[in-house]
Amino acid sequence: MPYHAPACTRLILATLVRRLLGGGAGGGPRAGAWRTSGLAAEVRILRDEAGVPHIFAETLADLGFGLGVATAQDRLWQMETMRRLVFGRLAEVAGDRKLDGIGLHMAGPSILALDQFYRSLRMQATVQEELALLGEESRLLLDGFARGVNAWVGDLRPAGYPPEFLLAGTDPTPWRPEDSLAIGKLMGWMLSLAFPAKPILARLAADPALAWLLPPPRAGRPGILEDDPLPDAASLDLLAKRALGLLGPGVGSNSWVLGGDRTASGKPILCNDPHLVLGLPGVWYPVAFTAPDLQAIGVTLAGVPAVLIGRTPQVAWGLTAVMVDDGDYYRETLNAEAVEETFRMRGRREAIRSALRFVRHEGVLCPLLPGREGEPPTSYRWVGMEAWRGFDGVLGMNRARTLEEFEAALREFALPAQNVVAADTRGSFGYFCAGRFPRRGGDPGAPSVLDGSDPRHAWGGYLSWDEQPRRVNPAASFIVTANNRVADTLPATLAAGFWEPGYRASRIAFLLGQCRGARLSDMAAIQADVHSLQATAIVAELVRPAAGRLADPRAVRAAELLLGWDGELRADSAAAAVYHLFYQELLHRAIRPAVERRAPGVYARYLGTLHLAIPAVDAALLSGEPACFPDGTLPVVEQALSAAWEAAETRLGPDPSVWRWGDLHPLTFRHFFGRGRGAASRLLAWLFRLNRGPFQRPGDGMTVNLGAFLLTGPFAVEVGPSYRQLIDLGSPESSRWIVAGGVSGDPGSRHYADQIPAWLSGGSRPMRFLAKDEDGGGPVLRLVPDGRDDCAVLPRVL
Repeated sequence: MPYHAPACTRLILATLVRRLLGGGAGGGPRAGAWRTSGLAAEVRILRDEAGVPHIFAETLADLGFGLGVATAQDRLWQMETMRRLVFGRLAEVAGDRKLDGIGLHMAGPSILALDQFYRSLRMQATVQEELALLGEESRLLLDGFARGVNAWVGDLRPAGYPPEFLLAGTDPTPWRPEDSLAIGKLMGWMLSLAFPAKPILARLAADPALAWLLPPPRAGRPGILEDDPLPDAASLDLLAKRALGLLGPGVGSNSWVLGGDRTASGKPILCNDPHLVLGLPGVWYPVAFTAPDLQAIGVTLAGVPAVLIGRTPQVAWGLTAVMVDDGDYYRETLNAEAVEETFRMRGRREAIRSALRFVRHEGVLCPLLPGREGEPPTSYRWVGMEAWRGFDGVLGMNRARTLEEFEAALREFALPAQNVVAADTRGSFGYFCAGRFPRRGGDPGAPSVLDGSDPRHAWGGYLSWDEQPRRVNPAASFIVTANNRVADTLPATLAAGFWEPGYRASRIAFLLGQCRGARLSDMAAIQADVHSLQATAIVAELVRPAAGRLADPRAVRAAELLLGWDGELRADSAAAAVYHLFYQELLHRAIRPAVERRAPGVYARYLGTLHLAIPAVDAALLSGEPACFPDGTLPVVEQALSAAWEAAETRLGPDPSVWRWGDLHPLTFRHFFGRGRGAASRLLAWLFRLNRGPFQRPGDGMTVNLGAFLLTGPFAVEVGPSYRQLIDLGSPESSRWIVAGGVSGDPGSRHYADQIPAWLSGGSRPMRFLAKDEDGGGPVLRLVPDGRDDCAVLPRVL
């Protein structure tokens, strides 16, 4: 273990003095000229006033080098953490301790168990295979990126490391080209719902009396491609993702594209706001770059040298998760292959050797999962366990000049499966369902554990591009994706997705349908919309019919407040607070008893797994499902209204005029080291200003401006718009963007959380390319090839 005690002590003392004396955030990237080996020509990194790097290079390899330097300056610890997770090496820095998490999940799993699970996914071997499959240009970019990261890190002394390395007592380890591919794999795994969802759905499907709890056949409507879209071992993995701040109660997004006949510019407007866990540093890393035949601006994941959501000078695109069924559980009778792995842990000298077991399905090694004693072994197969050329596709997207070129690049896009909307400056726009989708036999998408020896359950390859849904220039002049169902008629492997409820999609479609002469400001207003179609339906179908028959005075007052409400979930709304307390009581009084009587423990797991249960739960509430309302809806509705009013008085005070939804619905941006509840974690959070908040927030998990929380927990926001993008293809340089956080991952940097105030108010920043010699408002770093004499050598960072 590296010896960093002196550097760590100096860091803590300096931070304490600055904290007590009220010193502002300092730090930031170096400026000037830096001589380094491995470059063909000079690379320039310009920073704008928000610290966003704009990189200029003459070759792909040099561009990768510049991207590596900039990302290492800003997000080195984040890169290290994600890589350790995906390769099963967290215990090396964290030790084998229990993961704090939500009680509905497996009790007492440890970081070592997490490492063993992620090691069993074999992502390290898979990304090495992927690297060999990629084209030469992709390999040049990835190799240059790795060399840039390592060159920057190699120039640092321990005192110059990001503070998390000193606190963890570890050094950055060399970055490899395949590590960048692993970050993409990790995001694919995080957005894959089959692994956590299928065991729950299998338990429900096993009991005919719980059939009403299965997602309705047409859940997730309206469909993206409907002609008239207007409104009419999983437990361990979930626990780990939540404990590490990588997964919350809802993973989804909004994106849409509006045709030029509905915009003021006469060209399409494209908008996107992906919904992910809100923390510090944020998920997305904003960047821009210019090289011969390659220019793009947008956001990426720290460690991936390409824009994942953004635009070129001629083409813009946005992404939302398809919510596809991309994995299967198998009950195994085959002989397993054993692979011995070594696990090291902080605080323990001796390594632990553990045998991981696998079976092959169509040549793919699939892990055998830990199970209960006496049960047959179970394996899991996921699309991401195979090697793909997805990065070639992403690089092609970054080069696209027309919608046709963009679609051609998408053919290589692999995972996570995405609803892609795109538009170009000529006026064309379209939707593409991109990714790899298994061609299943037997019962496609069956939630039960399949017989691994039955050839009917084998994957017969994957859908071709021509079989995947797409649409270009639709007659409706707009396309909306909000993790809703793609279409009513779908290929079998796509027909069993884990769709989000259609509330957001319906609301966006309604608002876009009213647009004529739309501008970016109109689109920003839609992104900020907090009207709840779910709430208006619940109030109309359950509260209004009961209003004249209520006897309890508290229930009467609650009903009066809700019936006079406009359905807007504003942070300052008393009615919004009462509505959510009422909805929570409905779940506890109607849904939970009906589920727990038949399947103890399933309620908390089901309602704690994203928004998977909402379509079935809301259908049961709105239809008066007899299993939930054996004596009719009135008694439960009255009890829930009364309990909601009482809870509001207890939590918000006796005066309804001062009740605020935002008081129940706060958001705190938390750092990896600031998530714990212990004294050490609280001290670190205060000393280094790791966290920001709490902030009162509007919306909920069903509104366009999303503020999702765990349905089985408090109302505190965990998931929201991690990035907002608004692009008018009639004037691309007038585009707008903002991230939920800042560019830097260093808590001491002024760009650590500087975009939060504008993000909270629905604001944004100009999204434009800087010129190479332009003053962007931030520092400029020149990377000069070793051997040139026209620069001074910067000193090593102490």
